[in-house]
Amino acid sequence: MFSFATVPVKFVGLFVLYLWCTAWSTYEMTRPQSGRQRVSNGLHLVMAVVMLFMVAGPTWMTLTRIIPMWVLAGFFAISVLWFAWLAVRAFVAAQRSSGWHFLGHATMFAAMAWHVAAMAVMRPLKMAAQAGQSGSGGMNPMMAAQQPGGVLWWLAVVGVPLMAYLLVASVHALRQALAPAAPVASASACCGGTCTCGADCTCGLPHPVLDPVGTTTDGPLALATAVRVGTAPSCHEVRPVGSPKFRMAALSDFAMNFGMFWMSTGIMVPLLPFFALLSF
Repeated sequence: MFSFATVPVKFVGLFVLYLWCTAWSTYEMTRPQSGRQRVSNGLHLVMAVVMLFMVAGPTWMTLTRIIPMWVLAGFFAISVLWFAWLAVRAFVAAQRSSGWHFLGHATMFAAMAWHVAAMAVMRPLKMAAQAGQSGSGGMNPMMAAQQPGGVLWWLAVVGVPLMAYLLVASVHALRQALAPAAPVASASACCGGTCTCGADCTCGLPHPVLDPVGTTTDGPLALATAVRVGTAPSCHEVRPVGSPKFRMAALSDFAMNFGMFWMSTGIMVPLLPFFALLSF
């Protein structure tokens, strides 16, 4: 949690990012969707709301008085299993793009579970430090836990791959938001089975949405964003690349991933001290 008085840029930036995530996730819940999509979008909405509550101290303290942090961490850990299950189903069905899509969401929710768990560990250490208690070597418990081998140091080590994913996902989502629109096929080509016009196509046949270079997105890069390809399962409705809704969804992906990365930099300070420079 943060305050405008101490870190005004981070406070306002995170508030704007998470407010947009919450607004877009709410919109996603209003779209026609399957039961699995509704569960997935519901989980995204819950995470967006929790992150929004995290920004300011009063809202976060109010939330955690109602729902303990370890309960929240457990909820997000269970959410990881949900998306991992969807990923396995997709890979077994040879829907690799969908598999990477769901695996990306599983990783994002794992980062959220890690973040909340780290905050739960830090809270009693901060309270002990504020109470003037001393730990190993005369250091307060918070400082002792940040030393190599301490619990906060190990939490930072665990966070390295998660933070790397969040940063890569943020960059890729921003690229998706700025990507040129996919070419629109003619009606004759569409009805001939080669349509690439996405959801705007009226021929009624399955029509894949192409990525900016004209081929369906697949492989590890697809892990870093919400890829929407044809009728393959995903969390969202199919949207043509470059359409306004596609760009807004990509901006929401960016806001969620980058916001979580930026918010989590403080947890990484015991391992990477220069991350403290990102709080201003």
